[in-house]
Amino acid sequence: MSEEFPPLAALPSLTLHPSVKPEHLNAAKIVDDWLLSFMKSLKDSCVGDMLEHFLEEESWWRDFVSLTWDIACHNGSVAICKYLSTSTSGFTEAKAEQLGALQPHLENLGGLRFIQSGFTFKTNFGTGRGVLRLANVGVDQWKAWTVFTVLENLNEEEYLELRKTKESEIKRSVSDDDLQVLVVGAGANAKKFISRRKQLTPLLGQSGLAIAAHLQELGIKYLVVDKASKPGDSWRARYESIKLHTPIYSDHYPFMKYPTNWPRYLDQEHIAKWMEHYGHVMALNIRHDTLARKIEYNESMQRWSIELQSKDGTKTIIPKHVVLATGLLSDFPVRPTFSGEDIFNGKVYHTVAHKSAALVPELRSKKIAIIGSGTSAHDVAQDFVNHGAETVTMVQRGPIYVVSLGSLEDMQLRLWNTPGLSTEDADLLGNSLPTAVVRTLSVGASQMMSANDEVMLDGLEKAGLALKRGNEGDSLVDYQLIKAGHFYIDQGACQMIIDGRIQVRRCEQGVQEYYSDGIILGDGTKIESDIVVLATGFERNIKQVEALMGNEVMDKVGDLCGLDDSQERIGVWRPTGMPGFWFMTGSFMWSRQFAPILALQIAAVERGLQNYHTSL
Repeated sequence: MSEEFPPLAALPSLTLHPSVKPEHLNAAKIVDDWLLSFMKSLKDSCVGDMLEHFLEEESWWRDFVSLTWDIACHNGSVAICKYLSTSTSGFTEAKAEQLGALQPHLENLGGLRFIQSGFTFKTNFGTGRGVLRLANVGVDQWKAWTVFTVLENLNEEEYLELRKTKESEIKRSVSDDDLQVLVVGAGANAKKFISRRKQLTPLLGQSGLAIAAHLQELGIKYLVVDKASKPGDSWRARYESIKLHTPIYSDHYPFMKYPTNWPRYLDQEHIAKWMEHYGHVMALNIRHDTLARKIEYNESMQRWSIELQSKDGTKTIIPKHVVLATGLLSDFPVRPTFSGEDIFNGKVYHTVAHKSAALVPELRSKKIAIIGSGTSAHDVAQDFVNHGAETVTMVQRGPIYVVSLGSLEDMQLRLWNTPGLSTEDADLLGNSLPTAVVRTLSVGASQMMSANDEVMLDGLEKAGLALKRGNEGDSLVDYQLIKAGHFYIDQGACQMIIDGRIQVRRCEQGVQEYYSDGIILGDGTKIESDIVVLATGFERNIKQVEALMGNEVMDKVGDLCGLDDSQERIGVWRPTGMPGFWFMTGSFMWSRQFAPILALQIAAVERGLQNYHTSL
């Protein structure tokens, strides 16, 4: 396993005792007995009894704001019981789900056998749900392997009335003087950043829309500022051939699903139109053509001071909370420089500046070199081939993961396409395993996907593309969740590589320099080029946050979006270390799943259910 990734989780021996017959198991009784016994030991504060309910070393408890007002994950019976013993949430009334896919049953996960069940619970502050997985450690002995809990609703009676209020009435009632939360965009336009570094307000994306919808649902007075003229501009600013690499059924928005007759994989037009439609139908409080600048924390007031600039002038607002909704990576492009660029006769630009190959004059006589081999490199190479470039060459340094859409859906996203399983239940199950466990299980899944895609992968390797196949202890998930790159989910470029329409030149040393007619690789290979496209990625989002918030804030926030010791993201969808500053990021799926978690934390502060300063 590469040292750049944190450790994988050790898996227990998830098998049934030889005398235990699957057909005779009463999963419902086993779950009920475990929950009843566990809740008694928790109520009695008997740590010794609590310890006996969990596997000693391989057990996990992952919690989303139900036991503390934070996202947390603990490994091992001692750590779990310490966490439970120090919680003051009043966790009680845990009861097994009785219907559907969440009811108690014997699960078989690639030969791993365990009992799985959803359950409901209450706390002093609200109600939630969870998922329990029990391992068989003896004839009649079952201990918890994983437990997941998530608070879903607060107890506040006033919410019942707030939820009856029409969204338009909530919107009209909000003035700048009453604001509790300012949401600052998402999905920034790096093209503008390059020339206008002082105007760093991100463009509105899926994260900003999702958190706005949930704040509105909870009756929180919020405002979203967007420097664009309408929702969806963050996607309109990207290259026209862009297409989602996840299917429509996994990417629904909060409270509203996509039309069933839309394309399975959404293109730029559908994404942008949906965002615009969503903001309108949900009556979200969005102020367009507005820049948020000079975001500063006023210690004495315990509020944020933000200068808003629009065509109507400049004004300052002082909300208690600021939510920065942006990406895992910033929109500051990584732009490597190589000697000789001044003598190169062609054009050099980063993928952030690519709009469409159709805009390139006399493209059929142009030779294209693309430095990089990740998703953007494949997308842009495919765009150039589709529009008739003379040659298209992709320069690769290190191996990447490549997976077909079919394998991705069958082996990574099947949960969200299971008949009879709602999106909400799929999200619950999808988050119920700790990241370290998911990464461990994904090693085998990556090997299975590689085997399923063997013909395609063999063809790619024969064409010169270096690949990973999950046989080195890492997995596709590592590159999706942690590396945020070095993989490609096929949207058509793979066959072009196999056919030779996209050529691949592999050189571990990468590009050495330019010459008048192209680039020279570290091994001396020359690639004639009229256009060189830098598909070299983007800086981490910490660069963008620093630019918006300043170094003083970042010193308190720390390694934003990095992983803590339990492999949960630092400062994302949870307290950042700076009072009233929240950070949200992610894909369409993450935006849907974590917006309600963040909204509940903000509501809890506003309702006095937690003191933000004492929870840090």
